[in-house]
Amino acid sequence: MSILHTLNTSPFQTLALQQCLSLLNDADTLLLLEDGVIASQAKHSLFNELNKLADQGRLKVLTSDLIARGIDNLIGDKCSYNDFVTLVAEHKSQMAW
Repeated sequence: MSILHTLNTSPFQTLALQQCLSLLNDADTLLLLEDGVIASQAKHSLFNELNKLADQGRLKVLTSDLIARGIDNLIGDKCSYNDFVTLVAEHKSQMAW
């Protein structure tokens, strides 16, 4: 069963990213949104692990939240709200972090 994990906090604010990554399985996808998009741009202790997810095509970053924060992602695939809806439909369940 695949899960869409959505993360909305910066890796500098909470341990949510660390906890989320520890629970991801090989079929899961991680979508960064709101302040979570900072994880796709800033160097932090989990950046290499996120980069591995990106290489597998399992890291997505919400474009509108990147624009709202004036940053561009270094890793992960940009996605629109339409892509977000598609991700929700493709996964059996969703877990918000």
